[in-house]
Amino acid sequence: MPAASATGTGDRKGGGLASKPWIFMTGGTGGIGQHLVANLRKKYNILRASRSASRSEDEGVIQMDLTDAKSLEKIPDLKFEWVVHLATTYNVKKDMAMVSNLLELTTRRGIPNFCFFSSWVVSFPRRLVREPYLKMKGECEKQIREFCGQHDKHFLIVRPSVVIGENLSWTRTLNRLWYVRHLIPRNMFRCWISIDQVTSAVDHHFKAVEMGRAESRVMQLLGERESLYQATQSRTLTSDHWDPLPDPVSQAFLWLAAPLTFGFRMLAYVVLWMVSLFSTYLNSFYIQHFKPKSEEELLSFFNCYNNCMISGAENMLLWHYTPPWIIEQKKILVTSRGLRTIHSITKDSVVCDAGVTIAELLKALAKKKLTVSTYPNYHDISLGACVAGPVHGHSHQFATVASLIQNIRVFCIDTQSIRIIHKGTPEFMDLVFNTKSRNVLVLGVTLQPCPLEEFVKTRKRFDFLSTSPEVLIKHAKFGDSCEVRMYVPMLDALLGPAQSLIKGMPMLRGLMLTATVWSKKINKPNRIDDEKEQESNGVEQAGTVETIKGDINWKQYVERSTKFLWSLGSKFILNTEWFFTEEEMVVFWKYYQKNWWRFGWYKILIRHCKADDFPHSPCYQRNVYAIDIIALRYQRKFLADLMPKFSKTMHAGKFLCTDPSVDKRDV
Repeated sequence: MPAASATGTGDRKGGGLASKPWIFMTGGTGGIGQHLVANLRKKYNILRASRSASRSEDEGVIQMDLTDAKSLEKIPDLKFEWVVHLATTYNVKKDMAMVSNLLELTTRRGIPNFCFFSSWVVSFPRRLVREPYLKMKGECEKQIREFCGQHDKHFLIVRPSVVIGENLSWTRTLNRLWYVRHLIPRNMFRCWISIDQVTSAVDHHFKAVEMGRAESRVMQLLGERESLYQATQSRTLTSDHWDPLPDPVSQAFLWLAAPLTFGFRMLAYVVLWMVSLFSTYLNSFYIQHFKPKSEEELLSFFNCYNNCMISGAENMLLWHYTPPWIIEQKKILVTSRGLRTIHSITKDSVVCDAGVTIAELLKALAKKKLTVSTYPNYHDISLGACVAGPVHGHSHQFATVASLIQNIRVFCIDTQSIRIIHKGTPEFMDLVFNTKSRNVLVLGVTLQPCPLEEFVKTRKRFDFLSTSPEVLIKHAKFGDSCEVRMYVPMLDALLGPAQSLIKGMPMLRGLMLTATVWSKKINKPNRIDDEKEQESNGVEQAGTVETIKGDINWKQYVERSTKFLWSLGSKFILNTEWFFTEEEMVVFWKYYQKNWWRFGWYKILIRHCKADDFPHSPCYQRNVYAIDIIALRYQRKFLADLMPKFSKTMHAGKFLCTDPSVDKRDV
């Protein structure tokens, strides 16, 4: 094709051809490519490559075989600023050859920038990326990174999800599915993004490159997560397809065929799930969250085009399933568990990624004969969560894990920048417990360890109905740490007076009201004083004494068993926690003793907390009792109405036992 023909896409008025830079684009005649051309040609002259001979007759299109390096010699000698590569043959060898040839072209012609349209499948869990084509996308990205790094080229890798727009394949598919939308299983999800968002993202990055403010990057363009059923109704129907039947007509037909419809839907659930075990494509409809393996990949999810949030225990949320409100808000869940490196351990500091769990931290510290002064008894929570929420531990001295943190490494989503926030600064105070800085992502923390010490553990049984709240409050302050637990209130209330008859049944007694005190072995005089104080308050000293090392109330298997048990029960139970002052604790406990039969709670945990370092902490400069209640999910409304009568301070890290209409931003 002559060079003169290639200039057809430029603006001939006012010297537009000379002033506009050039883009060489592959796949520019396809669905996404056409939209991209329409948007970029306002500021660029565009030369498109096509395999089709018929397309070569279009203005600004040149026919060539990109898998053949010699074919690229047909490209006119123009001053190109970008190579934009969208084309694919769906053949692994040919696609790899195209990328290699285009990268070599940038070197021969001195083209400084390379844009590659990859796919969101690269971010799928590794078990799903089995097919050669999916692996090929990742290999192409790797090749582009290495080449551009060696030859000082700027690159942009775009990973769009399902793109919706005029004349695009998935828009046509949704239009057809509209007729049978009521038969679609509700648990099939996809991430959807509009073509306007895709073109806008590319355009903004190109502008930033011109101004010298952009670095090479991977850009995830996922949009929102929505079920296939919802998408058939909410995504815009294009004008060039059939108008769907009116909704009342469709509903009337389904009512007439209701038994058949129900049976088909149930069959579809089972069949599609079974097929998804072997089909990568169908399995992708059931992805719950993304798990990036590198910091760069994690940050690529968080931009203004994606409705993303950190999932699970990584950011205050303790669910092992997807809560309904996350589905309603079309959130895309991303886990930081792929970033779990402990970078350094010294006697003064520990530097690690935000995805490191308490269990992993304790294991690594134990090898150095170190530990941390406080940590929660659920060890599958990450250190990033300990920053975002008031995660309290077992210590009287340090109310929360955040008290041990020296600095935090964060990513600001608004400015797309990384910075380190040090303890004692206003920014640190705002970030901890998610009070103000909500548009940040915790990447890493540095915290203070302590020597591994021995503790003496003492257990004491109480009678639920006869033990006053004042006795519990005083006992909760004994030693270096204390937990008051009761697993089955009904068992306690019914068998409490007959506790002497079940002394030979330790497992049964372990479910009843018990206070467990830990004291440092070196503090024997203090422990004896505690025992005397217990006796002076009418509490007999009893129970077994054990010596343990540092990892209080923790076993090797806890990080596995906890997640397994939660995954089984999280759809039926809810976990909520409230911070009580001493006065509120007295009122609550007396009410609880009188009305125990109205509650279905099968576990309650009480801890004493106090803090002097964070003014916005619920424990600041006062004795606070964190009451952790696990109840059946049907009691959600009951707890939402009851608990605020005793305390207004709820632990933001636990499941909200409030109405769905309540604003969830505090989570």
